[in-house]
Amino acid sequence: MKNRTSNSLVSFVKRLIFPPRREWIIISAVSLALVADFFVFDTHAVLFAVAIIGAFPTIFAGLRSLVQKKISIDTFNSFALGITFVTWEIRSAAFINLMLAFARLLDWYTESRTSAAVEELLALKPSEALLERDHVQTVVPADTVRPGDILIVKPGARVPVDGVVVFGKASLNESAVTGESALVEKVIGEEVFSTTLNESGMLKIKATHVGKDSIIERMAVLVEKAQQNKSHTQKIADRFAQIFLPVVGIVGVLTFVITHNVSMVVALFLVACADDIAVSIPLAMTAALGRAAKRGVIIKGGQSLDMLGRVRTLVLDKTGTLTYGKLAVSDIHIEGWVDHAIFWKLVASAEKYSEHPMGKALYHEAAKKNTDVVDPEEFKVFAGDGVWGRLHGHEIAIGDEGIAERLGLTLDDETAVKMKNERDEHLEAAVYVFVDKKFAGIISIGDTPRIEAARTIAHLRKAGVERIVILTGDNPHVAQRVASTLGITDVRASMTPESKYRALEELSKLGPLAMVGDGINDAPALARADVGIAMGGGGTAVAVETADVVILTDDLERIPEMIELGRQTRSVIKGDIVTWCVSNAVGFALVFTGVLGPILAAVYNFATDFLPILNSARLFGWMRKNRQMS
Repeated sequence: MKNRTSNSLVSFVKRLIFPPRREWIIISAVSLALVADFFVFDTHAVLFAVAIIGAFPTIFAGLRSLVQKKISIDTFNSFALGITFVTWEIRSAAFINLMLAFARLLDWYTESRTSAAVEELLALKPSEALLERDHVQTVVPADTVRPGDILIVKPGARVPVDGVVVFGKASLNESAVTGESALVEKVIGEEVFSTTLNESGMLKIKATHVGKDSIIERMAVLVEKAQQNKSHTQKIADRFAQIFLPVVGIVGVLTFVITHNVSMVVALFLVACADDIAVSIPLAMTAALGRAAKRGVIIKGGQSLDMLGRVRTLVLDKTGTLTYGKLAVSDIHIEGWVDHAIFWKLVASAEKYSEHPMGKALYHEAAKKNTDVVDPEEFKVFAGDGVWGRLHGHEIAIGDEGIAERLGLTLDDETAVKMKNERDEHLEAAVYVFVDKKFAGIISIGDTPRIEAARTIAHLRKAGVERIVILTGDNPHVAQRVASTLGITDVRASMTPESKYRALEELSKLGPLAMVGDGINDAPALARADVGIAMGGGGTAVAVETADVVILTDDLERIPEMIELGRQTRSVIKGDIVTWCVSNAVGFALVFTGVLGPILAAVYNFATDFLPILNSARLFGWMRKNRQMS
């Protein structure tokens, strides 16, 4: 019983001393004491006691900064409070306590918004999944699903785990993960993310990432880490205090020496109290970081966001960054005599069980054109040369030149020349297709640029990025082909991780630099860049851990969007400081002309506090506007 009482007491004390309850208690107590002192009777002693108690959070934080041998915003505000107590300006002290309590409450609220958003996101995860095994459907707990399991996602249901579509077609709402409200059509071979909503259609998916490995769980972990890394936000405010506090102190001393007016000195410090800066800068950062998270981008702290706004050079890896990082059909030639529907049905059937990367790419392309893929009636694999199959009375053979020899196909000279010409036009791997022993076409396979890559490069230049460079370990021929497609002229190929690192050392001399990559070999360069940006959807754990910014959805267009966000945030913070300086200059003039005494100075400060705070709050609306424009 005693232990239970002790635990209850500890819990009660915790609720009292931590925001928001603590701040509401301070605000309520100070407000009641002020009303009583102004309108009821002289209660200076009560007001003094309430003001002293209300000042504890600020004074404690200020003393902690001094112990750490640094001047912070809390040091600045503690100094202003100390002046009011020493000079017995208790009402002014009460007003300062009100301002600082509201500032801490707003700071707590803005910090908690991102956590709440992630909690809401995790709450969307289905608790159950519809598992299909041996043609039997069973409802199982979602946390028991393992990679490789086949799951059914019906209309109106949420996808329980990350996976790949193996059957069907559906329109998914991915706004919970990507921030995009437009429906995305998913077909065989395409990725789906946990918590996304199936608006129409039916899918069978093969689970790939489950539990803590799913994109939603990774987002939650990264957001928590980002919240812990707020050093730069604090540095901006504290650096400001380190400069301004000595200046105000000198002005205060000179004012007292010249006027011998203690009230004027107190009013001066009350006007200069920097509680608005203490909350408006973190508010701007929190708004920006929270909005980025809603767009599927995790920025690990204010310093990374600030540096994004400075970027003038962007370095991109090719494979997995500008391209999808996996083989896909890049070009197709089908002979005129072939029925296209039959062609793709035969290709899908022949490659249905292929384990070869090129075969999987062919199956993926063919499956997109067929809602159901039939097993071949006969099937043979010719190691190193290709495959052969039979379906509905048709034969199909897919492979390189050796497949014709294997099957004893005789080619006339015209066909042989046509095949050679078609092959020479394709820069990457290509396979021949024969239907019913006749040449039916050629399919080129390679690592293709992302659909959004060209738009992204254009948006980056529009955003003010002056230099865009490709650094890749791929061969020069392939790298140059991708670069020319995207309009990038500075391409450096056949690079090792060490040579990438040295290249970044050279490029960083030209100004703030960001590096985008996804692989283990990109980790040193990501760490060296002023801002490392990882493609987190398909990227390696090392790259994601090393990077300062993680794009969870692998959408390249988020890069210029985040650079714009960084620049807008820097602009807002500069506006906060300018607004604060102007309002202080006006306040000082009113103090020196005798218009503002200590009480009115505290009221003036309280009223002008909202100017930089409202300026920072614009970032919430800016992201919504930017999203609509895009």
